[in-house]
Amino acid sequence: MGTKPVFSYFSAKRTQIGYQMIRVWGGVLIGLLFSTSTAELSAHIGVQNVFLESKAGPFPIRVTIRPPQVIPGLAEIFIRVHQGDVDQITALPVRYDTGRQGAPPPDIALPVQGAPDLYRTELWFMKSGAHSVIIHVSGQEGKGEVMVPFDAIATRTLPMSKALTIILAIMGILLIALASSIAGAAVRFAVLPPKTHPSLQRLWGARLIAALQLLLVLSLIYYGKNWWDAEDMEYRNNQLYQPMTVETTLDQSDPRELTLTITDKRFKQGAALLPDHGKLMHLFLIEQGVDSFAHLHPSRSAWEVFKTELPELPIGTYRVFADITHETGFSHTLTNQISIITPRQPTDSSRTFRDGDDSWLVASSSEGEASAQNVSIQQLGGNEFFVNEEIELQFSIRDKTRAPITLEPYMGMKSHLVVFKKDGKVFSHLHPSGSISMASIQAFETRLQADRPPKVARAQIDPFCEIPSVEASTARWWDQEHRKAETDLSFPYAFPQAGDYKIWVQVKTQGKIVTRSFDIAVTSSL
Repeated sequence: MGTKPVFSYFSAKRTQIGYQMIRVWGGVLIGLLFSTSTAELSAHIGVQNVFLESKAGPFPIRVTIRPPQVIPGLAEIFIRVHQGDVDQITALPVRYDTGRQGAPPPDIALPVQGAPDLYRTELWFMKSGAHSVIIHVSGQEGKGEVMVPFDAIATRTLPMSKALTIILAIMGILLIALASSIAGAAVRFAVLPPKTHPSLQRLWGARLIAALQLLLVLSLIYYGKNWWDAEDMEYRNNQLYQPMTVETTLDQSDPRELTLTITDKRFKQGAALLPDHGKLMHLFLIEQGVDSFAHLHPSRSAWEVFKTELPELPIGTYRVFADITHETGFSHTLTNQISIITPRQPTDSSRTFRDGDDSWLVASSSEGEASAQNVSIQQLGGNEFFVNEEIELQFSIRDKTRAPITLEPYMGMKSHLVVFKKDGKVFSHLHPSGSISMASIQAFETRLQADRPPKVARAQIDPFCEIPSVEASTARWWDQEHRKAETDLSFPYAFPQAGDYKIWVQVKTQGKIVTRSFDIAVTSSL
């Protein structure tokens, strides 16, 4: 009585365990075997961290966010305290359409060993879209908050090594064979008394069941592969960031006029644009040989159409980068290229699209040489850097007598800096306050004043969110950067890739915009 039930129990238990192993390892095997490809994209040009130089109450700090490459994913948050005794730092992720009430509890940032002024934490971002990270700092001198806008986007699928793929494939094959063996063994021995040999009929029945079990498992794998392919396609099409399509054309009847048309259907139904530094679009033209550079601000003639008048740029092919910020706080860079086939000559035409803050630099222009003689912009600290090294790009601004020059607000900021890798794989538009869009910060702050998100305008020219004017925000950002002695300008940054770079520094003094370029070499390791 006791032997047969015990044997049957353990045989059935072995069969149950086998099916559980099939479910678990089958799912792992399917997911890993069919997820070995990788594709890398970015909302901006190159994989880049987010930087903000600001003050949290009495504490001057720098916040660096290393974004996750997949969503859901973990972002690393680093807070460097330049001055003051800190008791606690917390980080709170807030999505644009939820506010504080829909946010999780804040995470505590812990000190980094060996760096007494540096704190670190990690935050989960579960959905794509515009977010902000609220950094709260408290200490003996008081307390304060800083808000850092952050675009949580999936930029790639994760790769898997071939060695791991082979190992998991072998394990999966063994598990499939084990499942068939368990099914066959259950038919042969599960209901037999001890020491009883199965009949020929039972043996053939066991073989049939093992074959059917194998067929069932293979069918489930086939079904799982189709399911995985559908999930992968949905992820790539709807969650993986895809740059918006844009067209750039020159008017044949008037080659001075550049038209930029955003043809992507997502833009046509998307959120309204907010002016960043008072401009709906910051358009950059960089000549293929990186000798000529222009920073322009097109006017909007339709929902998706922007026009500007080209300056006197030489013939050549130019890469086009256009920075825009949506009312949600999401900001990104549109890219294309344009060819100038006829030289531009200065004109006195009354019909112009040119903005008063437009600026450009041509290496051979006499205007650039005259500006360089009157205003000297010198880079401090050398011109060789390393990949992912957190640095400060520092500059001194002097006149011809080596005396400091009084800088004037240039679109609300003390300076604008463009970082460009000469192969076109990296592009960044920076300010002394960091790499974030000022309009994004203003949009998030406006929403959180009432602790709830207001309505977002979609497919409308006028947004619902009214952000402060350029003049109102100038004083706030004028002296936010952490500067050392003899340094007039400082930009927080980390080069994402090794290679040769060109950077352009722009300042405004005595009513004139001065642009100066520098060459920089970035190596892969120390």
